[in-house]
This record gives sequence, C-alpha cells and structure tokens, in this order.
Amino acid sequence: MSRNESLEEQVAEALETTPELLSLLPELLADLDELGTEVRDIVGLLRPLGLPAGARVLDLGCGKGTVALALARELGFRVLGVDGFAPFVEEARRHAAERGLAGACEFRQGDLREAVREVGGMDVVMLLAVGRVLGNAAETVEALRRCVRPGGYLVINDCFVAEGVALDASEDLEGYAHLEETRRLMQSHGDRLVGERLPSAEETDAYNASNTELIRRRAEALAVRHPEVAERVRGFVAEQERQSRLLTTELLDALWLLQRGP
Repeated sequence: MSRNESLEEQVAEALETTPELLSLLPELLADLDELGTEVRDIVGLLRPLGLPAGARVLDLGCGKGTVALALARELGFRVLGVDGFAPFVEEARRHAAERGLAGACEFRQGDLREAVREVGGMDVVMLLAVGRVLGNAAETVEALRRCVRPGGYLVINDCFVAEGVALDASEDLEGYAHLEETRRLMQSHGDRLVGERLPSAEETDAYNASNTELIRRRAEALAVRHPEVAERVRGFVAEQERQSRLLTTELLDALWLLQRGP
C-alpha cells in the first residue's frame, strides 16, 4: 500500500474493493459484524494479561466496533476506535449507544496513518485485518509502538507467506515474509512476542466461506434490484472468493501479541 494513497483509496484497499464500490459496501457487508477478526480470539488473548478495568485501548481500523464493544463489555476496557469508513463508524456509535457502552467506547472517523502519530500512552493498540496500511511487519510495529506505553501491548492480525511459497510468487505477497522472518521483523525494535495464534487452513476456510456466502446473498439481492451494478457487486464477491483461496494457500492468517519494550 502506498503511503501517498488517499483515505478513500486506503479504505477501499483494506476492504478489498475499489473506491467506486464503497457506497454499496454497507449493504454488501450488512450481515457481517466481525470484519476479519473473531472477537473471541481477541478477548481470549487479552483476558489473561490481567489488565485492570479502565485500561485504555486504541482499535485502529475498528470497523463496526464489534471488538471494541466486546472488550468494554467483557473486560471493562475503555476503547478509542478509529476507522476511515464513515458508515462503519456511525454503526459502531449506534451500537455503543444501544448497548449502554457509549461512555466506554469512542469512535472516530480518521486516517490510521495520522492516528498513530497523534495518540499515545495507551495500554493496548490493535491493528486487526486491515492489511499493510502502515508498511511491512517492522514498519507496522514501529508505528504502533509509539501509541503504547512501555510495557503495554500490541495486537496485530495479519498474514505471513506459507512455507515453500516464493516471496515473489505473486503481487499479493508484496511486503510479506515467511513466519520466522515475520516474527524477527516484529521484534526488531526491542519488543517481545508474547502470544501467537495460527489458525489452521480449515478454520480459516470455514470462517471465510461463511462470510462470503452472506456477502453473495446480499450481492445477488442488490443485483436484482439494481441491474446497473450487478457486474460490480458480483466482481466484489469473486474477489472475496479469490482472497479466501489465497489465505489458505500462499498467505496464512495469524494473530500476534507483542509487549512493548522500553
């Protein structure tokens, strides 16, 4: 991802589409609360840390606020969510108000690249399933660690290149590395990898297949009502299917927890 991309281009790339299709995404993704990362995995990763109620969390690319709301409800954390897509931010605010969590969760529309320069002193920062908006593994950690106090935590949901797959096998792999190199890059600033979840290909495939089917149903309904967008929405579904295949073959999903050093 280019550092010179506009916010609209950044959001479109993170959501695996084009700027022209963004206006249709609220309907296409209406049935998905989790946009790439399972809430139970994040709660399960952070609960054992024993952080106190009121611990401050920065959720970059918060989407509809599903993870943020769960952390506030189940762990008593205070969460600031930032996302570039206004409809998701509005939905997150609405859910927070409906569930009595508006006092614990604040949601802002903004550029993640700017947020990492403006927010500091957090107990936890999360970057979940938004791609390489901040660069490769080392660059991402370098940006995120500035948001967190020494001893605080970084949670990253991203990918690594499968063993036996050449790094130049396709453009999709640009900026990614194999697992051991990814771990090394993430710890290259003096932070420590303290947790890791590597779902099986079967888990990833089942999760993505379920989500893609929900998107497909919405796309077909939209195509029937608005034939002029049928080709574009079906193309979006096809790209979701391609990405799902990619995430069980060349790129593999991972969830990492790092503790910031001094």
